[in-house]
Amino acid sequence: MKRLSFLVLSALMSVMAMAQNGGADVNVDITKSGGGGSSFPWLWVIGGLVFVVLLVALLSGGGSTNRVVEKKTIIRD
Repeated sequence: MKRLSFLVLSALMSVMAMAQNGGADVNVDITKSGGGGSSFPWLWVIGGLVFVVLLVALLSGGGSTNRVVEKKTIIRD
């Protein structure tokens, strides 16, 4: 297990080291007005609704598996 975790960690470290070599010259203009997340308010609303639905589904689903049902059969003569 230690060898496997060391192998994965070293692979990730080498990928991170290779990603830092030779940076590209990219000029990003951040002064452009309009665009971004502020022009799509419906996207935030849909994202919020999906988050709430997932949260409710995760929090309410765990209670049904822990129930214990006892049945007693009484036979009378």
